[in-house]
Parts: sequence; structure tokens; C-alpha cells
Amino acid sequence: MIFFPLSALVNAITSTIVSIIALVKNPKSDLNRSFCYFASSVALWSYCYFFWQLSRDANAALFWCRTLMGFAIFIPSAFFHFSTTLIGQRQKYGHKIIFWYCVSIIFLVLDFTPLFVKDVRPRLFFPFWPTAGIAYAPFLLMFIGLTLYSHILMFKNWKFFSGVRRNQIKYIFLGTAIGFLGGTTNYPLWYDIKIIPIGNIFVSVYVFLVFYAIIKFRLMDISTLLVRVSVFLIVYATVLGVPFYVGYKYGLWKQATWAMLVLATLGPFIYLALQRRAEKIILKAQKTYQAALREISFTMINIKDLDLLLNNIVLKVVSLVSVTWAAIYFFDEKQKKFILKHQSIRLGNPDLMQEYSFNSPLVESLNQSREPLIGEEIGLSSPKIGLAVPCFIDNDLVCFLLLGDKPKNAIFTQDDASVFTVLSSQTALAIQNCQFYSQERQRQQYMRVASLDRQMAGLAHEIDNPNSALLGSLGSLELVLDDLKEVIPTDKMEYLKKKIERARFNSKRISKMITSVREFSRASTGEVIPIKFEWIMEGLLNIIEPQFKYNGVNFIQELPNEEVWLRANKVEIEQVLVNLGTNSTQAINEIWLKGQNSPESKKEITLKAYKITPNTLRIDFSDTGGGIKKELLEDIFLDFVTTKGSAEGTGLGLSISRKIIQKHNGKIWAESEGENKGATFHIELPIANDLSKEERHQAEVERGGQGKKDMFIQDFPK
Repeated sequence: MIFFPLSALVNAITSTIVSIIALVKNPKSDLNRSFCYFASSVALWSYCYFFWQLSRDANAALFWCRTLMGFAIFIPSAFFHFSTTLIGQRQKYGHKIIFWYCVSIIFLVLDFTPLFVKDVRPRLFFPFWPTAGIAYAPFLLMFIGLTLYSHILMFKNWKFFSGVRRNQIKYIFLGTAIGFLGGTTNYPLWYDIKIIPIGNIFVSVYVFLVFYAIIKFRLMDISTLLVRVSVFLIVYATVLGVPFYVGYKYGLWKQATWAMLVLATLGPFIYLALQRRAEKIILKAQKTYQAALREISFTMINIKDLDLLLNNIVLKVVSLVSVTWAAIYFFDEKQKKFILKHQSIRLGNPDLMQEYSFNSPLVESLNQSREPLIGEEIGLSSPKIGLAVPCFIDNDLVCFLLLGDKPKNAIFTQDDASVFTVLSSQTALAIQNCQFYSQERQRQQYMRVASLDRQMAGLAHEIDNPNSALLGSLGSLELVLDDLKEVIPTDKMEYLKKKIERARFNSKRISKMITSVREFSRASTGEVIPIKFEWIMEGLLNIIEPQFKYNGVNFIQELPNEEVWLRANKVEIEQVLVNLGTNSTQAINEIWLKGQNSPESKKEITLKAYKITPNTLRIDFSDTGGGIKKELLEDIFLDFVTTKGSAEGTGLGLSISRKIIQKHNGKIWAESEGENKGATFHIELPIANDLSKEERHQAEVERGGQGKKDMFIQDFPK
């Protein structure tokens, strides 16, 4: 019958291909090597089976029978080797592996004697079928016993595994049920038990399932696998079977061989075409969401806002893939960490990390693989990750998407991985697009601000000259009125002086605004030198303390017990602190004038300076004033934003302060629990630990030469 040599040929080709792929894919892996030993034994057994079925005389048939059994002898020991490696206990069972390989060698020696294969005889419709010798029965017991023992070990350890390895073992069990039961149908006929070995073809299915379990499983589910295996068997049974039948039936082996070669070349194309059509019908739902993800990948390039882009990715993935949750992490340049930007939770309450460092197992795994990874490959227990998708720009990991489990314990497939790889690539392009767009907006904004600076500087100059002249004229007018006080009635004189005073007040207010505008345009260009923080505090107190005393504000300061050196412009840092002190004083006075203070509240401002790291000084400037609305905490540092009325401030004070702090490579931010609950401004400045003794001595000398005279700093209200 043509079926049996054909089934053997299919088994041989399948086993050869998967053994080579397994070895090439990862030759250093013990699991891959042990699988290669097993699959190679099956392949060589199948090739000999093929030639045995084609034998025309008893001597040739006997030779190929003994040869095929020489390879079959190693199948159970190779499977035991593979099984113990799969459950991670190869070292524990190493001596048993060696023992069974030695037993196999003993059977191999006996194989080419009548003790193992006595002869070949006609059985059923087979002209040459082997007869068992006395040594064959012990081998058969070894084959069955060692196979069962291997599965018992896997079953005992199955409950200790999860995720990938657990499902790998499940697939191997499925393959074993199909393959071993099919292959063992060859053996009853050795003892003249008339069972047709029809299940021999299922050895290919077995090898294929095991192959996917160890190589491709993490990206392959059973439905997809069965579709592809079925199509594969149908195509190649037709491609190889028809020419073989013609050659066997009519003796046209030359023509049949050429036909096999031609059809084998066309086979992959036929297979792919039928596979796509079958999967389109059987896996319709899965293909639908995959197509939707691809569409998202190519449409998100039009999103210009980075936050909107990342949020859109998370929401779409959760909706389409139906995962329990999704979260996206983006690299923060300042913190040098991956920060959680957006998340969407459909089921459960996963304990998501807020950030991941560069040396975390997750980030290291993604940098190494550069492709989607399942959670079990990363080695994280919390949160339980279904799939991690990295996104690279110029070989740098810029963000990654984490997905929870699929519903009903479904797994991520090979097609899923391909889709998410496309999504990753398109995300990288979309992020670059958002960054370029943001940079262009910043450039345009800078140009507008620069133009505005020039305009404001010119306008300030144009206003300042006549304003100065106006102040001079008002002074002259007062002198004239003093000379005419005997002539002009008292009530009219008082009226004129009030008008002059009002004009002088407005003129001074204009001067103050012009000063702020100029400061805003210049953004502080003073010299940066080594300086002690205590010197800055001395200057601050000289300037601001009288204001505190006049307003009844209690000023509390907590300073470091040790010397803290900075590289700074003293006048500029004092300017920032004076601004904060003035703003706090005004905020305290305002809440007291309105009667919004509690009975136990105090007029109090606290400055606390301390090291948060050996290289960073933190300054906390707190008050008991009216506080800041939470929605304004970020905006108060923007240009022309003020919490006061237009008559009270220009909205430039904190903007200038931020520029000064940023110029010193520091940062400034505000915190407040809300209105009437006070506010705290935080400043962080780098400590100059690298200053030499000479630099410090020189600074001390210059400080002594200058005395403790500090420049007066005009406050600039917020």
C-alpha cells in the first residue's frame, strides 16, 4: 500500500526540518539540543521505514528493518532526556539519562542479530514484516515503561509551573497521545497480532506539536496550530503522494521524482494560500481584531500630541484585544526612569508599578530581546503581565506597552506578535512625529517670545523717557504750587496736590512695570561664582527682614549645620528668595484683611534648607497665607500669570524666578492644599562639592574685601 511509505516519508521530512530549526534557533539551549536528539531519532527511523516499505526482496527488507530499529531504540531514552530537561531536572536525573542511553546501546548491539529481529515474513498485505527475537520484548517493555515514566515526571512537576512552561507540557501530552499511540500501532504485527499500523502518520503530528511547544508555543495557540498542521498535511500528502503513487503503480520513478521536485517547489505557495483562506474562515474573530490593530497602527501617525497618542494606544488595545488591563510607560529624561503615563483597566485591580528603572528585569529583558515578550519570560510575579511590547527609536528604548491576560486563559499567538511588532514600529514613528511637532511649536514660540522681548524692550524705552520727564515735571509743579500757596485757596490747593500725588503714584507704578519688563527680557545675566549659602541668607535678611517686622510676620529659618557651597549669582538667588518672601507676606496680609484666617493661625513664614542628597540642596519656603488653587500650581510660573489683580502685580515675578533657578541648573515648584491653606515653594540647587580649597579661600578673601554690604534688590510682585 502506498500509504505506509508515504506516511514514513512525511514523518522523516517533518522530523528533519523541526530538528534542524530547533538546533539552529538556539544551539546552546539544553532543551533545544535534547529535542534535536529525539527528533533526529524519529527522522532516521522514518527514513529507514520508507526504504523498508519500498524493498523488493527479503534481504533488503531485513536490512532496513534492523537499521530502522537501530534508531527506534534511542527514541525512548532521547525522549526521557528531553522530558527531564523540560521540567528543569536534567541534573537530578543525569545518571538515569546516561543509564538508559547505555541500555539503548546494548539493544543496538543486539539489533543486528536474530536475537532482536529474527527475520521478515509476509503479514496481512505486507510482503515483508519483521518477526521479534527474544531481545525485542525487553526493548518493548523499556520503550513503553520509559515513555510512561517520562510522562509521570512531567505530570508531577506540571502543577509547579505556570504560563509558558505549563502550557508547553500540556502540548507535549497532547502530542504524545497522538504520536506514540499512532506509532506503537507498528508493534503488534511483530507478534502476528493483526492490527494495521494505520496510525504511523500521526508521528508527524506528534513531532510538530512538540516542536511548537518548545520553539513557538509562546506565540501560538492550539486553534491556529491545528489549522496550519491540517493544511500542511493535506498539501504535502497531495504534493508527494500523487507522484509517488504514479511511480509505484506504473514504475515511472524517474518521472515521479521530477514531479515531486516540481510540486515540492510549488508546495509552500499552495500551503500559504490555503492556510490564509482556512484561517480567514476558522479564525475570523481573531483576524478581525488583528486587522483593527493594524489599522490603528497606521492611523495614529496623524496624532500630534504625545499624551493623547499614548492614551489612545492604551484604550484601543484594551478595547480590541480584550485584555484585562493595559499600561504604557515612557522614558523620563530628567528622572532617567520609565514612568507610567497611561493605563486602562477592564477587569481586576492589578498592582501596577509607577516606574521602572533601567536595571529592572523588565527593561533589561526588553532591551535584550527587542521584540514582544510574555510575562513568564521576564520573571515578574507582580503585576501578572501577559505581553510586553517594546518601542525603540534609534536603538534606544523610549517606551513599552504592558498587557494583562486575555480572557478565558487565551494566549498570545504568532500573529499577535506580528501585529504588535507593527504597532511598536508605528508607535515609534508617531512618537517621533509628536516630538518633531512639539519642537517646531517650541521653536515658533521662542521666535514669538524673542520678537516680543525686542518689542517690549523698545516699548519700555519709549515709555520710560517721557515717564521720567513726567516725574520731573510733577516735581517742578509741586514747587510752583508751594510758591502760590498764598494765592490759591486751600481747598483747591489740596485738590491739586492730590491730583499730583495720584499722577506720581501712577508714574511710579509704570516705572515698576518697566523694570519688571526689562528684567523679564534680560532674564538675569549676572556672573556665577563660588559662594556659601549662609552668605545668601545674610543678604536676604538684610533686605527682607524689615518688611517682615513691619507686617508682623514671624520669620523662621532652619539652616544646615555644615557649610554648603554653591556656584551661583548671589544677587539673583537673593532676588528669587525676596520675591517669594514678598509674595508670602502679601498672601498672609490678604487673608488676615479678609478675616479668613482661623483663630489659631499665625502670621508665619518658614525657610528650611537641607541636603536631600550629597549633591543637592533643597530650600522649602512656606507661609500661612491664602494658598494656591491646585489648578494654578503649574501655571503660576508662566509669563504674565498672576493670582492678584492687575493693579497688584505684573505676572512676571515667578516666571523670572524660574528662569534664574533653571539658569543655575536647579528646579522650582509649588505645593498647596488649596485656598486658605498656605503654600510651599520648593527650590533645588546643585551643591558645588568639587570646589578646590583655593577656590573657597579666594571666595572667602573676596567676601572679606566686600564686607557684608549687599546690593538692594527691588522686589517684583507676583
